[in-house]
Amino acid sequence: MQSYLFCYHKKYLQMNDSDIANIIKDLEKQYNVYKDGGRSFIQHLANKIQNTVDEDKVHIFDFFLDEIEQNVKGLYSVALQTIIELKQIELAPEIERIFIKNRNVKDEKWSYAIIETLLKLNYTTPVYYDFITHYLNDNPGKGFFLLVQYCNVDPDKGVPLLSDFYSEFFQGDSQMRRFLENRIGFLVDYFMENKQLDLGKLYKLVLTKNRMAGQSLRSTLLNYFNSSLADKYPKDLVE
Repeated sequence: MQSYLFCYHKKYLQMNDSDIANIIKDLEKQYNVYKDGGRSFIQHLANKIQNTVDEDKVHIFDFFLDEIEQNVKGLYSVALQTIIELKQIELAPEIERIFIKNRNVKDEKWSYAIIETLLKLNYTTPVYYDFITHYLNDNPGKGFFLLVQYCNVDPDKGVPLLSDFYSEFFQGDSQMRRFLENRIGFLVDYFMENKQLDLGKLYKLVLTKNRMAGQSLRSTLLNYFNSSLADKYPKDLVE
């Protein structure tokens, strides 16, 4: 049964942007007691939207796109997270258009959130490569998370770029190497969840480009697979 949570009945008033924003903010307040970074709130909001009437979904998604571009109600981050939760890849071309139009006037946080949203929607666009390579130079720690996700959207470009990254940083006793070692679980989980990605291929690429870095990556992967954190995975992925 479809819900009218987000609308007024047609015989009364048509829902406007302020109505939508107030409903969302009220719902967010209800979920402030959950100490999960807003995860429960986003899941509940997405569920409500999923079950509301179709004409209101259109209005809500239009509101979300306006917020992503203008953030009048301060809800652009909520809009992006909810679009991801609902897997609304149909909105990705419009989000890409908003990004291209505004990327030179918006701040870094906004741009990063847009690119991450498009990646999580598994949307293919040429805007990723330049953005991610720029981020890897300026902020390699945050750029790493985008790069791993980029591998799933465009393996032909993403995996070689990731192998370059490991070849450069996964050697010696650097702060970045320790950063990558501490996030090996993220890499493994992401590659295992996305079946087109191959850890063995990544390792071999790194080994070809930098033998020391490749051997270090292999050792770190084996240590992870031999730990209790990886009991769900086979042990022979990088033998």
